Amino acid sequence: MALVGEAILSASVQVLFDKIGSSEFVDLFRRKKLDESLVKKLEVTLLSLNAVLNDAEEKQFLNSYVKEWLDKLQDAVFDADDLLDEINAEVLRCKVEAEFQTVTNKVWNFLPTFLDHNYQGMNGRIQELLERLEHLAKQKDVLGLREGVVGGKVAQRTPTTSLVDESCVYGRDGDKEKLMKLLLSDDASDKDVSVITIVGMGGIGKTTLAQLLYNDDKVKEHFNLRTWAYVSEAFDVTRVTKTLLESVSSKAYDNKDLSFLQVELGQQIKGKKFLFVLDDLWNENYQDLSLLQRPFASGARGSWVIVTTRNESVAARMRTVPIHFLEQLSDEDCWLLLSKHAFENGNLSAHLYLQEVGKKIALKCNGLPLAAETLGGLLRFNTNYEEWNSILNSNIWELPPEKCNTIPALRLSYHYLPTHLKRCFAYCSIFPKGYEFQKEDIVLLWVAESLIPQAESEKRMEELTKKYFDDLLSRSFFQRSRNEKFTMHDLINDLAMSVSRESCLRWEGGESHEVLKRVRHLSYARGQFDCAAKFEPLYEVKHLRTFLPLRREAWVQPYVSKRVLHELLPNLTCLRVLTLSEYVNIVELPNSIGNLIHLRYLNLSNTGIKRLPSIVCTLYSLQTLLLASCRSLFELPADMRKLINLRHLDCSGTQIEEMPVQIGRLKSLRTLTTFVVGKSTGSTIGELGELSHLGGRISILKLNNVVDGRDALQANLKNKKDLKELELAWGSEDADHSEKVRDVLDKLQPCMNLEKLTVKLYGGTSFPNWLGDSAFNKIKVMRLEGCHYCFELPPFGQLPALKELFICEMKFLRTLGPELYGQPFQPFQSLERLEFKKMKEWEEWVPSGSGGPDFPRLQELILEKCPKLRGSLPCDLPCLKKLSVEGCGVLHDQRATAATSTSTNLNYNSLQELKIKDGCQTGLLSLLETKLLSRLWIINFNDIQCLPSINSLQSLNLLNCPTLSSFPEDGLPTSLTSLRIYSCRRLEFLPHEMLAKLTSLDYLSIQNSCDSMRSFPLGIFPKLTRLIIGNCENLESLCLIEEEGAVENLSHLNELNIFGCPNLVCFPQGGLPTPNLTQLDLSRCDKLKSLPECIHTLTALERLSIRNLQNLESIAEDGGLPPNLQRFRIENCERLRASSSSVGDYCNWGFQALVSLKYLNIGGRGSDEILETLLKQQLLPTSLHHLCIDGLSTLKSLDGKGLAHLIVLRCLYIYSCKSLEFLPGEALQHLTSLQELYISDCPSLQFLPEEGLPPSLSYLKIVRCSGLEKRYQNKTGQDHWDSISHIPCIRINDEVII
Repeated sequence: MALVGEAILSASVQVLFDKIGSSEFVDLFRRKKLDESLVKKLEVTLLSLNAVLNDAEEKQFLNSYVKEWLDKLQDAVFDADDLLDEINAEVLRCKVEAEFQTVTNKVWNFLPTFLDHNYQGMNGRIQELLERLEHLAKQKDVLGLREGVVGGKVAQRTPTTSLVDESCVYGRDGDKEKLMKLLLSDDASDKDVSVITIVGMGGIGKTTLAQLLYNDDKVKEHFNLRTWAYVSEAFDVTRVTKTLLESVSSKAYDNKDLSFLQVELGQQIKGKKFLFVLDDLWNENYQDLSLLQRPFASGARGSWVIVTTRNESVAARMRTVPIHFLEQLSDEDCWLLLSKHAFENGNLSAHLYLQEVGKKIALKCNGLPLAAETLGGLLRFNTNYEEWNSILNSNIWELPPEKCNTIPALRLSYHYLPTHLKRCFAYCSIFPKGYEFQKEDIVLLWVAESLIPQAESEKRMEELTKKYFDDLLSRSFFQRSRNEKFTMHDLINDLAMSVSRESCLRWEGGESHEVLKRVRHLSYARGQFDCAAKFEPLYEVKHLRTFLPLRREAWVQPYVSKRVLHELLPNLTCLRVLTLSEYVNIVELPNSIGNLIHLRYLNLSNTGIKRLPSIVCTLYSLQTLLLASCRSLFELPADMRKLINLRHLDCSGTQIEEMPVQIGRLKSLRTLTTFVVGKSTGSTIGELGELSHLGGRISILKLNNVVDGRDALQANLKNKKDLKELELAWGSEDADHSEKVRDVLDKLQPCMNLEKLTVKLYGGTSFPNWLGDSAFNKIKVMRLEGCHYCFELPPFGQLPALKELFICEMKFLRTLGPELYGQPFQPFQSLERLEFKKMKEWEEWVPSGSGGPDFPRLQELILEKCPKLRGSLPCDLPCLKKLSVEGCGVLHDQRATAATSTSTNLNYNSLQELKIKDGCQTGLLSLLETKLLSRLWIINFNDIQCLPSINSLQSLNLLNCPTLSSFPEDGLPTSLTSLRIYSCRRLEFLPHEMLAKLTSLDYLSIQNSCDSMRSFPLGIFPKLTRLIIGNCENLESLCLIEEEGAVENLSHLNELNIFGCPNLVCFPQGGLPTPNLTQLDLSRCDKLKSLPECIHTLTALERLSIRNLQNLESIAEDGGLPPNLQRFRIENCERLRASSSSVGDYCNWGFQALVSLKYLNIGGRGSDEILETLLKQQLLPTSLHHLCIDGLSTLKSLDGKGLAHLIVLRCLYIYSCKSLEFLPGEALQHLTSLQELYISDCPSLQFLPEEGLPPSLSYLKIVRCSGLEKRYQNKTGQDHWDSISHIPCIRINDEVII
């Protein structure tokens, strides 16, 4: 077991010991006559250094010389590890090549002369390394580093007490209320004495929440006894018991005998309802915790213990009710807390100039109350703006520990990590703040970097690593994020950076050579165009182990210079981890990839890779190869079988047509996401039989190539106990109906541990007996797709853990009956989601007749394109929350088919969401009476004139209901927040008095509907934030209702979009009283002549788009455009040109005053003259970042003066300007911030400026410009290529040059 507080570097030194002591290493030294005495000296020196590491780790925070010494030692240890790995890599190479030779003499007789030549200088390299380490060993004495220090010393922390200043607590009302309900309940748990556990990272406010509960007046009244005990990391059962006893008895005890103290405590609390708080509990030992709790059993029912801890594992051992995970504060609460401590009584009124910088400081706290309190205390009574700005720009970890409680609070958690967890945690410093990562990804990286002790069983390496991850999660170093991802709190991320020394770097450019030369693990944010110049500094980084580009924006398609692949990476010969994923222009790897002999992790996912060079199969240390979604990859190298250390191969989403031969020789494989069955010897399904350790998920494709059942049996799926997800898929061609297919599926029976099974394009007429067997008691998800020829389903009702069942395209299935439910009295005990799609012949759904609900826990039912399904749905679905019925034209619900039935016959009382689409019978509409229904979609419905009454609806969507003419007589429910109406032309919009009742409406969209609507009443909805009106052909005006509160109601409106209303003439007189409107879009309103009056008063407006307004004559003649516009788009407003042709009118628009305008799109009819005038008079604001010019048919050139002053312009787009002949070269040279230039569909443009394009340009894209294509197609000096060759990334049509 690792020692508490052991130095992080100790684990790295131990790795060296393991490698030096290995039999292969010793054997090699002897055979090559290398100097064994050097190795002995190396071991002795490492031992002496290792002995002082614990002392050095603690002293480094106070002594910069010790920190520098540790940095140098870490460098030397890394270099030693590289040297030893180099030897091991050569041994491995010889072993593999011997194994794949036909002669019998193995391994050592195949040591090539290369070894002799390569290792002639090995003695010298070891000697040099030894001298470095011996020099460091001498320095340890000068630095006063002591041997035998176990775990170092931790500064004594001030014990907590039960007292709290409630005026300094923010954002915990919800937590307190939730836990108060438990504390005041005697029946919240089945135990007489219940335990609440509060879990969170250091400084999150666990103690404060416990104090709030402890001091609440209701709690004081409820409990006979209340006691607070501060436990801390120095766990002592006797001390804690004594504290509790002395508190409840109000007297001191000198006796320290635990037995006596526990008996006495039990007597004191016997029959009494007590509340004990055990604050800051660290100990995970179950026996210790059980011993501590023994006296508590004497208390009365309803007694409670509150435990606060950083460690989820501690909470799991103590809790009797679900763990309460304490979340971070909101940014606003953080600011309130910070200002409370920074200003007297939190009164900011006299220092409002500090509010903006103060809120930015609060953001740095990232919801951590202790950080907000600490920084507020540092700034207390300090009203100097510069001082506040200094704190904002400083790192909390740079503040003196005596002034910042946050640092020791978080560092304490790190101190008590075992050394192996310290290494894993420190490695995570390469991830930027806020980065979300997946557990599986981190596990593979840790394994590749050998952060797992080699002494552990290699067979279970990933399982052990996952446990490490869970330990760090349990101890609050990681936090759960969304979609099963994880992240680190910003301050924990800072902690990782501070302990990883200089070996880990989040590279942003600009780092000094001294910093870079010590870096071993590097990550960086992918750019859209990662050109060669970006990576120039890395040519000096010789010992890099991790090259990890990380995603920045999901929508960006990144490109990387080929020089990185051909020049940089081959020189990084120490790489263990190489990721090139998502670079779309990577279509091949150079053969020099073979230089990376240490490589263990290669990620090429989502690239354009077409083939892997055969030399990849000489990377014998490779453990992980990720090729997911490489959609241009059709084959794997033939010699894949040589990668004997490969553990994870992900080729899902590729076009691989069959597996390489003898893949079964990869005995170490744990993950193989896809196996494509081949026809040739060596690629048959029998290869899977040799891969006994496969786990996770696997898709076995092209099962039509399996010869027979005996062939399938060789895959041995039944004994692959670690498989969790299995897909079995035949080819897309017509499946074989014969018994052979059934026999193949029968012999592919998986292990009982399976959790998800998918069967696709199975061609048999019946399923084998194992499918649906209740012995598969772990299957949660079952999917059958395209099993066209089966007449009935397996007895899935027997699967006790089944949660999701998906059935699609079973052409011959006509009846669902008893065979589906199986033998149990109560089928489908766990099913929550059931989906049937494209069941063209399905006619009848027969209940099981069990007497109870057939689907007692079903929450979601989806029926799609089952056109012949008649009769009723299951009548008793007590837990159903979501029902979607689409394309089931003859389906009735129970009440629609049984004349005698009543509403009680259909138990859908939990239904919250209903979707009816494509001509379903109106009988289903009776479900609208369900009390809990909150979301409703009615789509493509022809048989409805009037909506029935709906009680508690929140979202209503009516789409393409041509016969619908009216809403319910009593109107729509007041609870409605979203209303969407599309293609309901006969529908009469609600009368004024009914609209006024929709006091909760937030979103309203009316499109192609309500032909009778002539005017729309603005200001009638008090909470409306988004209003969309489109293609309402008879709408003539938007009017402001003349009622009190109308103007105030409009203050909530953020977005207004009106399009395709050809008869709309005007807006309300005086303009739009919408002070918070941020987006206004107007399009295809043919009669509209002007924008709303006084549009300049809309100071919140950020986006304005006016398109296809053919009669628009003015846009801002009474005060200019809104002053805070960020995006402005104007297209096809031809009359605007005619009425605003004078320079004076354009000046009235106030363009130059738009200091926030960053995006301008201008194009279409009438815009030629507008742009020419704006450029000529230099009216465009200098703040522009993006300028898009589109479809200006008469534009021949761009005025240089108007462009030259746009000094922050980053992107210039020129589209479909058919007459454009040249670009202003001199002016473009002034655009010193221009990064991207797009030119498309400009056939008259024959050349780019002779002066060249600005040196800042990183991307040039030319599409469908025939003149430019001809000029630059040969990429030589003769075709003027030299004038653009400096641009890092050039794209001409589909060709990318980078």
